[in-house]
Amino acid sequence: MASNDYSIQAISERTGVLPVTLRAWERRYGLIRPARTARGHRRYSDEDLDRIRRVLGWLERGLPISQVRAVLDGEGGPVLAGDPWRSAVEEALAALEARNLPRLEQWFQRQVADYALDKVLTHCCDPLREHLRARPDGTAARSLLDSFLRQKLGGRALALAPGRADPAWLVLAVGNPLPALSRAVPRGVPVWCLEEAPAWGALAPWLADPRTRGVLWVLGEHPGRRRAEQLWPADAAPGLPVWCTGPALTDELITPPWLRRVPGDRAALYAAWDALGAGLDQSGLQDTPARGDAGATGVVS
Repeated sequence: MASNDYSIQAISERTGVLPVTLRAWERRYGLIRPARTARGHRRYSDEDLDRIRRVLGWLERGLPISQVRAVLDGEGGPVLAGDPWRSAVEEALAALEARNLPRLEQWFQRQVADYALDKVLTHCCDPLREHLRARPDGTAARSLLDSFLRQKLGGRALALAPGRADPAWLVLAVGNPLPALSRAVPRGVPVWCLEEAPAWGALAPWLADPRTRGVLWVLGEHPGRRRAEQLWPADAAPGLPVWCTGPALTDELITPPWLRRVPGDRAALYAAWDALGAGLDQSGLQDTPARGDAGATGVVS
C-alpha cells in the first residue's frame, strides 16, 4: 500500500478513531472527503490523515464536533465550551439512575459515532465511574455501568481478534476484565483479549506463534503472591515484550525482573507502546494486507 493511500482500517489504526466514527465525520459533518475505489471502498490520503489529526486536536481542546469543520475550513472562529462532556455525563447518569438500558445504549452509540472511543471512555465513562464510586448510593448504578461497558467493549474486542496473518498483542485480564478491555479496544488494532489470565505455562501456544508481538497483563485486582507466581514464574525467559499495567499495579506488588511494569492510565500505556518501535499500530501491521470498510471479524481462539 502506498504511503498516501490508506484503507479505513489503516486510518483507524493510526489515529484511534473507529471506522464508524470516521464514516459519521464524513456523512454527518463533512469533515473528511476520502476518495473511492471503483468498488466504492474509501481510500484516504496523507492530507486526510493530517486533517483527522487536526480534528482530534480541536476535540481535545473542547470544541464541539459540530463546529470543527467551519474552523478547519477557515469559515469561523472556535467557540470553546467550558466542559463539553458535562451534558453527556449527566445524560448517561440519568439513564443509569432510571435503569434504562435502551437509553444508555442510544447514548453510547451517539458518543462513539461522533468521538473516538478513547475520548468517550476518558471524558465520560471514567469520570462517571469515579462519581458513582464516591456516592454512598452509587454501587448499583456503577455495577450496571460496568456490566454495560464490558458487553460493549467485549464485542468490539472479539471483532479485533487477528486474522491468519495479523500480528497482535495478547492482552490478559487479572481480576475485573473492564480495565483490560478499556485499554486494548480503543486502539482499534488486532489483539487477543482474554478476560481471565491463565497460568504462564498455558501461554505456550501464543508465545510460539510468530504473530504474537507481546503479552500484556492488565491488573484489575491485586493477584496475591501465589497467583503472581503462577502468572510470572521467576525462571521464565520470554523472548518477546511482556508487560503489566492496570489500576491494581502498585509498588507493593512483587514482579520478576523480566516483566516490564507500565504504571498509569491508557495514555501512559499507549505512549509506551508507541515508544516500542513505534507501538501496536506499526509492529508489522504496515506489511499486512489492508482490510476494507467492513473491518475484522476474527474469533478468539
